[in-house]
Formats: sequence, C-alpha cells, structure tokens
Amino acid sequence: MKILVIGSTGFIGQFLVKKLVEKKHEVIGLDINPGPKELNKLCTCLVGNMLCPEDILKAARGVDLIITLAAKHHDFGVTREEFFHVNETGTQMLLDCAAKLQIKKLIFYSSVAVYGTNDEPSTENTIPQPDNNYGESKLAAEKVIQKWVDDDKSRNVIIIRPSVIFGPNNFANVYNLIDKIYKKKFVFVGKGDNIKSVAYVENLVDANIFLIDKLKPGIQIFSYSDEPQMTIAQIVDVIGTCLPYGAPKIKLPLFLAVSLGSIFDLLAKITGRNLPITAARMKKFATATHHKAEKIREQGFIQKIEITEGFRRMIDWYLANEVNK
Repeated sequence: MKILVIGSTGFIGQFLVKKLVEKKHEVIGLDINPGPKELNKLCTCLVGNMLCPEDILKAARGVDLIITLAAKHHDFGVTREEFFHVNETGTQMLLDCAAKLQIKKLIFYSSVAVYGTNDEPSTENTIPQPDNNYGESKLAAEKVIQKWVDDDKSRNVIIIRPSVIFGPNNFANVYNLIDKIYKKKFVFVGKGDNIKSVAYVENLVDANIFLIDKLKPGIQIFSYSDEPQMTIAQIVDVIGTCLPYGAPKIKLPLFLAVSLGSIFDLLAKITGRNLPITAARMKKFATATHHKAEKIREQGFIQKIEITEGFRRMIDWYLANEVNK
C-alpha cells in the first residue's frame, strides 16, 4: 500500500515510517522539518506544511492511505486560536485535499485529552468532555472528520486516541520526569496512588500497523494505552531502579505543591517563559489519568513490549545522551 505519513519526522512519525517500510509499504513522508538521513533512505521525505493545500496535494497524489500525526499539543505558550487553527482547520484542509484526490482511507491521531478528567477510567464509550484547549481542538477535528465520513459513506477512517506517549527521542512529559529524578530535582506530589496511563511508542506504532487491516467504511475510534496500568508511584519507582541514584522518597502534600506552583505561574506570566513548575502541573501529577484500551485488544492486538522494558529503553537513551552532553 502507498501511504502518506504527515508528521513523518516527529517522534512517533520516525518510528512509524520505519515499521511501515518493514511491512513493505511504500511511504511518503510530509513534515515541516526535514528528516534525518536515515529516514530519507527509507522513504520519500517531503518538506511541507499541513496548512498549505498545495503541499498536501503534492504529497498525497496517488496514495491509498493518509496517516496524520501533525498537531499543536504543548501546554504552554500556545493560544486557543493556534490550537484550533492547526488541529481543526488543518484537518479540514487535509480532508478537502483527500476528497479532491479521491483518497478514502485515513488514520487520524487524536488524544485521550478529548475525554477530559474523569473519576472513572475512560473507554471509547466515554462521552468526550475535554477540559483544555488542546483536547477541545482535537475533539473539534474529530467532528470535522465525522462530517467528512457522513458526506461519503464509502470513506474509511480510524481515530486513535493515545495516552501519554514515551520512548527514545521524546522530550515531553516522561522525559521531564526522568530528567528531574536523575538530576535530583524531583519532588513527589501527593500520595502517588493515582493511575497514569502511558503508551510506549513502539507499542503504539504496532497498534497503528494492526489497525490498518481493520479499516472499513465508516469511522472507528480506538483508545490506546499499555497494560498493566500503573500508578504514578509505581512509574517513579520503575524509573528510579534504572537510574544511578534511585527515586526520592519524600512526598510533598498536594495543597502545598499547588501553592508553590501558583508562585511560578505568576513568574511565568511576568517573564513569558515556560517554567517547569505550575499549579496545573502539580494538580495534574496527582490526578488519575486512567484510559483503558480494551477494544483493540478484543480485536486481537497483542502488546509486544512490557512497560518496564519501555522505560528501560528510554532511560538507556536518556543516559547515553546525558553523558555525551
């Protein structure tokens, strides 16, 4: 199959392109950033913007399936308008181009952020109630896709809603956690008994490959997270066992951490900088983000890499890069 991957040089994109090529697919990559030499050897890598229809039309001509990973997703320094412009309007532009080229197969990476914060674990049947701009913009993109499918019942769409993704070459939430623990700047917030669903990148990519064969007319939604589910205390302990100094044992009460975060919020507002400590992040650390992914497993997907092994691989990469700095 000839497949266009939008966001091909990003964290997930590079793993996905390699796996697709291993599976003998012909891959076209489109990204705003040029890819590394290793990636260019595997596929046709084009530099372009998903907000530019001409770039999409050029890259997508003749493909059978589009997989799009591109999105605005940072939690600081991005306006609501930017989130919606990229995540909703950009998706609409992509769909318009796909319609022009008669492309009817799409896999769209959304997020568990569309579910919002819930007392109970989310599933695909949970009614989305996003509570931040990112989640709202991703849900808006899903609604645009739903209309696209409603307009032509022969269109095939799968929406993947991953939990927090981690692995080598990723510099997001889990990287920051590892970095703080390694540099002894980490302070545990709350009791630590809250579940934090995560997804190791290679497991997520395997899930994506698995779902390609499940495409059919209409729209299907699959959440993805690894099993077994772990509490934040368990995650910190696993990370600590892979690091030279272990994990800290002192816990800071949540109310005190939030108060401290509020001070940093004020400093961030004054300086315009993205500071590592915020009240929202303190609350988020101690809040359960439990997302089940039973639907894909019921259809036969088997997770190949254990979560603990995923953390070990990421920490090995982290340590190698930290030493070489």
